[in-house]
Parts: sequence; C-alpha cells; structure tokens
Amino acid sequence: MTPEPEPFPFLFINHGTPDVETVGKCEEAFLWFRGPVAPADRARIAAGVPSPLQRFWHWDREFCYFGSEGDTYEFAVLSDYTPEPVRTALRTADPTRDPAAWHRAFEAATARFDEAIEAFAADLERWARAVHAIAPIAVLWGPEGTPDDDAWHRASVAGFAEMMGERLKRYVPGHDGTKALNWIKDRCAPLLAATAPRGRARGETSPDEARSIGAINDACRRGRPTEFVRRLTHDEGEVLRNGELIAAFVGDTRAWSARLERLAPLSQLTFLASYDVDHAQLLQTYPALPERVRALVEGFAPDERRAALPLLVMLAQTITRDTPAFDRQRRKSGSLAAQVLRVGFDQPGCRGATFARASRYLRWSGQAREARAMAEEGLFRYGERRTLVRAALKAARVMGDERAARKYEARLTALTSTTP
Repeated sequence: MTPEPEPFPFLFINHGTPDVETVGKCEEAFLWFRGPVAPADRARIAAGVPSPLQRFWHWDREFCYFGSEGDTYEFAVLSDYTPEPVRTALRTADPTRDPAAWHRAFEAATARFDEAIEAFAADLERWARAVHAIAPIAVLWGPEGTPDDDAWHRASVAGFAEMMGERLKRYVPGHDGTKALNWIKDRCAPLLAATAPRGRARGETSPDEARSIGAINDACRRGRPTEFVRRLTHDEGEVLRNGELIAAFVGDTRAWSARLERLAPLSQLTFLASYDVDHAQLLQTYPALPERVRALVEGFAPDERRAALPLLVMLAQTITRDTPAFDRQRRKSGSLAAQVLRVGFDQPGCRGATFARASRYLRWSGQAREARAMAEEGLFRYGERRTLVRAALKAARVMGDERAARKYEARLTALTSTTP
C-alpha cells in the first residue's frame, strides 16, 4: 500500500496570511534545511523567493537568512501582488512627472492591500514547497502577523523543539554566520523554552526542562548588556524579552524560586532585573536580597562580568519604579535599591554616576545623611565629578546643613567653569 502523505511536509512557523496591520517596512525570515545545501541548489532557491523578501540573503551550510532591506517590504507587497490592473497602474505611474496620478494609483492599490497580502502569502507557500523538492526543509520561519490558530503553524510549534532543539544547540556557523545564527536563535528561544509539566518532583529535571534551561541560559548570554541600559531602547528590550522567557519557565506558583535557581546565575539576575518578577513576592522570597544578588554575581563567568552592573542598575530602577514603565516612583524602597547597587561597586563599568544614583535612592528613602556619605564615597574614589558633587549638595540641603551646601555649590560652580 502507498503510505499516507505527511499532513505537512515541513515545519512552517507563521504559516498563513498576515494581518494587514502587521505588514510594515521590513521583514526577516529564515529557512533551516535537513542537511547541507549545495551551491547550485542555493542559487535555484534564491532565484525564486517572492520579491518582498529578496532584498538581502545570507547562506550558511544548513540555513539561509533573508528578507527585505530598508523600508521596502510593505511597498513591495503592494506593488507586486495587488490584483491587475491596479498593480500595473501603480508600477507605471511616475510620482515626479504626475504626482496626482501616482497618488490615485497608490490609493487604489492600498484599497486592495488585503488581497495583495493574501496573494503574497500564497506565493510564499508555493515557493517553499518548490524549495522543499530541491533541498528538504526542516523549518521555514515566515513573516510575522499570521493567525495563531492556523493548523500548519500550530503543528509546527508543537514539533519545533524536537526538530530544532539539538540542531540549534550543536550547530557551528561559518566564519560570517554568527550574527545571522544569533538572530535565528533569538526568534526560536520562546519555542524551545516551554514550561515543564507541573507536578514533577522538585529535584527532577525532565529532558524538555533541560532543553528549556539550555535555551534560556543561551538567550541570556546572547542578550546580556555590557554597559548601562537606557530604557525604551533595543538593549532594554533584549533583557525584558529574556525576562518573559524566564517568567514562563518559573511559572506563578510558590515554587517559582526553586525553578529559577535551576538557571545559570546570569539568567537568574536577568529575571530579577526584568518587569516580570513580582517584587513584593520577590522580597518575601529573598528577604536578604542584596546578599542574594551578590551570590549570583559571584557565580558569573569571567566573560559575563560586564553584565553585572547594568543588571543591578535595572533591578534597582525596578525596585524604586524609577523607569517610564511606572506612573509613580516607589521612593520608600530607595534604601534597598542602594544596597543592591552597592553590590556592583566592585564590578566592571562602575563609575561616579553609579554612586550618585545610589545617593539619590538613599535620599528618596529619607536617609539624607547616608546619601551624602554615599556621594562623598564616590568623590573619594573618582575625584571631582559634577554628578557626585550635585548629589552631595542635594543631600546637604535635605539635611539642612547650609554651610556644607554652600561649599558644594562653590565646588560645582568651579567644576562647571573649568569643564569645556
């Protein structure tokens, strides 16, 4: 008897038609094959990729990373997949010679954008099936914004860890493939870091959980900050995304801390620095939080050390709600935040601004004398710095020590006049 065909020939993450609102100015995708792909086959595969995703291309032995470039994705879908005759009208309109005519053609095409997206998605699937006949595909990671309930997508998510877990763990890229591989791993991490089944014995680690631990630790190492993390930036997003991964792993039961402690120290501090930890529960679980984070930092690998201070600063900011994510600061927690920062004083990257921040948090908690001492400690260590003199001045004013305040004002004036 002829064997039944597979319901889906390969894994296809994000299969289906993307939502109109998700099609933006750029898009990236990747194909991972079941083995090395010959150069001649690579050329055939690249030649047929749908136009919105053909602007850049990177090949490694078993994967290719490709997509749009610059701001071309949305317009390429519009101009190449809108139904005729609208498509031809848009292509032939000249915005320099007749802007009004071009605008009319553009508006007409935009009105049919949903049809263009559907046609593009169908073309992508057609191309992928043709590629699979040339070089068997393990997984295609398609454009974002497709429906979560798509049957092919759901089956691909369910089978992803088994298909790709070991491949991603053991794969060694070519000399110029590390950046592309890291992008792929970042996309795949949520599918590899699933929460282990509940009810498992506390000390027991299942194969799925071991894979999750490895994927999370790997993601946190890739996304570790090496300098102060500015909020609302890509670097902050890296830490917060990894915090979300860990939150799914540890769960929301009372045993979350035991599960967290199965991760590497860097991963644990990444979670504590993110928004996904309940800080009221955190302090109940770790009443001696500064000692806990000190132990974690001491467990960092040598090449992870530069991540310690940025993560400690993020933790201190979250403890005090000193970030744009919160409407109101929690100043009464400033003393604890300053203790957390002190853990980082002997770590790479510490500078006067770190002491000034700790001084501010102490002042917030009503410890003006300690805040002044903290600023003075920074001045002793780093010399005259405006940020430290300013911190000492503010503390002196809160203390009501006008004599000291005048001295700090004079020092600040001198620093300002001598600094270019």
